[in-house]
Parts: sequence; C-alpha cells; structure tokens
Amino acid sequence: MLYSMTGYGRAISENQRHRVSVEVKSVNHRYLDISLNIPRQLFYLEDKIKQIIKSSIKRGKLYFYLTVDGESLTSPKVETNWPILEQYIRECQQIFERYPIQNEIGISDLLQLPDLFLTSETPLDAGDLEPLIIKAADRAVKDLTGMRKREGEHIYNDLSERNDTLQKMVLELRDYAPSVKKNYMERLEKHVLEFLQGHADIDEQRLLTEAAVFADKSNIDEELTRLTSHTKQFAELLDAHEPKGRKFDFLIQEMNREVNTIGSKGNDVLISRFVVDIKSELEKIREQVQNVE
Repeated sequence: MLYSMTGYGRAISENQRHRVSVEVKSVNHRYLDISLNIPRQLFYLEDKIKQIIKSSIKRGKLYFYLTVDGESLTSPKVETNWPILEQYIRECQQIFERYPIQNEIGISDLLQLPDLFLTSETPLDAGDLEPLIIKAADRAVKDLTGMRKREGEHIYNDLSERNDTLQKMVLELRDYAPSVKKNYMERLEKHVLEFLQGHADIDEQRLLTEAAVFADKSNIDEELTRLTSHTKQFAELLDAHEPKGRKFDFLIQEMNREVNTIGSKGNDVLISRFVVDIKSELEKIREQVQNVE
C-alpha cells in the first residue's frame, strides 16, 4: 500500500450548542510536522488532536484548522481598577487644593481615564464540546487519509511501470556488456601490437597482460548485479506495508551511484546511451517518490 503525502480532509460535528468544523491538509515534508490552528481556550486538547493525527499520518507537513460556532467559549467580565481610580481622585484633590480651579469631576471624565477598567474572559464549561472536536478531528483525518491513499494508488502504478522499464533497460545492458569487454580487448590488443612494432626492447607479453588487467577494470558486471538487486528491492518495497518514502530515496541514490560508475567505466557509445536513458528514468522516479509517505 502506497500513500501520497498530499491531501485534504474536512468534517463537521454539531449539537444544540455548538457546531465544530475541522479542516486538515498535508503537503510534502521530510518528517511529520503538525501545525495546529485552534482557539486559545482549547489548547488543552492539543495532545489528543496530535495523537489522532499520528495514528494515521507518518510523514508530511500537516495543517489542522478548527472552527467552533455557536455559544461563546468564554464569558467577558469588566471590573473597575479601584487602586488606579483612587490615585486619580487623590491627585485631582491635590490639584484643587493647590490651585484655584473650580470644576467638578463627573462620570464622563472618569470614563476617559486610561486603565480605569479591567477586562477579562472566564472560560465556560465546554465539557460537551470536547467529544464533538475529537469526533470531527477523527473524521477529517480519515478523510485526508482516504485522499492520500487514492493518490498513492496512482503513484504506485506509475512507479511500478517505471521500475519495470528500468529493469528491462538493465537487462538489455547486461546482455550487451560482454561484447563491450571483448571489443575493447580486441581494440586494445591491436593498438598494443601496433605500438610494439617500433619498440623491440619492450616485453610484449607483459604489456598484453597489463592491457588485459586494464580491460578487466572496465568490467561492469558487479555494478549491473547491484543495480539489478536495487530494482528488485524497489519492487518489493512498493508492496511493503510500511512508510517507505525515505527508503525509496536511499535506493534511488544507490542506483544513481551504480549508473554513474557504469558510465565512468564503460568505454562505449551504446553504454553511454544506456546510462543517459537509465538516469533519465531514475530522475522521473526520484521526482515521484518525493510525494510518497
């Protein structure tokens, strides 16, 4: 089973007092990173919401939005700041005693004074709200997971086809590789013999032996064996029941390494074409697995 890292989910849950709406969306990310946008009065539910998400989502940047409509979650409260008011009045009395000012302080004057009133919010009992939020969060995450699964099926089919293409190219390259070594040896021996014609003092047998050793170093059998093994592991991983995006990344890196080695060792035009085609297919696979959980 393959899951995409991108998706969207939404759910609504309500009772006579409240209507809870939850939206979740996820995008590609190296790890699981959860961003919660919920009312401040409900911060105590943060851990429970994250546990719901982590039970279904293993990788990706996830945004969680919670909206609560209906009765207010808090009760506003206004109080007079009596210490400040007493200081205001005391200072005004000192002004009147010191200067011949004839004026009376009215309530309209007091209302204009800064910091005279204190406002606060008292949280209301939201006991019946928590089950609504948990229910909506669970449904929204399941909706998101369903979308990630459906998109993952398309990615699975694409990766499976591309890996099959990759295996065919590696098989063709394996069939062609022996003739490359043979042709290379023949060309090398020809050049060596041509060189020896004007250098009688050089040990011909030793030079041919060195040429054979050099030709053997251009052998790509080991790289092809490892490359074949990696493509098989890739196919097995496609059907594994586990988060696999990071393992895909590792396999593609290893396959690219083997292909680069083949390109540097294979002194042949056709092998160079194989290398270009294989690297092109690997790049398409690499781009696709960036979306995999």
